[in-house]
Amino acid sequence: MSILLSAYLAMLIRLMPMVVCVVVGFIWGRRDQPYPTSFVSTLVTYVAIPALTFHTLMTTPLDAGTMTWVLTVSVAALLVSGVVVAIMLRLMGLSGRDLGQTAWIPNAGNLGLPMADLVFGIEGLSIAIAFFAASSFVSFTLGLRWLTGSAGKVWRQPVVWATLLGIGLRALDVEAPEWSLQSAALLGSMAVPLMLVTLGHTLSKLPRSGFKAGTGVMLTRFVSGVAVALLLFAPIGIDPLIAAPIALQMLMPCAVNSYLFARLHGQGGDAAAGAVLISTLVFLLLAPLLLWLGGVT
Repeated sequence: MSILLSAYLAMLIRLMPMVVCVVVGFIWGRRDQPYPTSFVSTLVTYVAIPALTFHTLMTTPLDAGTMTWVLTVSVAALLVSGVVVAIMLRLMGLSGRDLGQTAWIPNAGNLGLPMADLVFGIEGLSIAIAFFAASSFVSFTLGLRWLTGSAGKVWRQPVVWATLLGIGLRALDVEAPEWSLQSAALLGSMAVPLMLVTLGHTLSKLPRSGFKAGTGVMLTRFVSGVAVALLLFAPIGIDPLIAAPIALQMLMPCAVNSYLFARLHGQGGDAAAGAVLISTLVFLLLAPLLLWLGGVT
């Protein structure tokens, strides 16, 4: 027991920079201090994340062929997860239309990218960024179609274009100018801390109603993620070095954007808020144990 506790505390210390950023945002929100959420979210979505994506893809040791394979596996993993989510919500008597998107899409941005960087380093971050691009594509197309009956404007998402540009340049073996890489590195460096602080602030403002249904959505998110993670490590020809970062992304909690979508386009806003809050807290509580079980030192 003492060994497990020591390992848990050691992993918690590794996670403390992430936790501190989330707590700063949460306290900021609870104290009702001004926070331009819309501005920060737009800045991160349209500038910081695309810059981080482009810089990482241009400097990663992964080749273009491997990155394309990662995108393919990521989309396949998400599609399998969507089937599991639909079945589970139906079995629990929850609205698949209103809550399916929330239970389906993992938080591959706010938590997924920092976790991948922490656990796997630059190569894992590259894979996580490709997964994030794939999940953004799926979320703004199939996800919104599931929720609203119509597809979103995925081609307006800069992260998609940054991913295509990075992969295209790597495929053509074209080097980006050094000034562009330095600019992308500088702009991208603000993505992770801003995402974590914004996550904490958003959690502090979520309504506390809908916890009962939110718990069911949270369980659906994690069960579907575990199912896909186990499948990724089955003997089906996927390199474990690729499977591990994607599996970690599939274990992320419900995404904050899913709550916003549910509030704007459906009837499950409160349940989605409860799912985001509960799943994030559960994930942060269990993350040190997951890292220890995964052999992170």
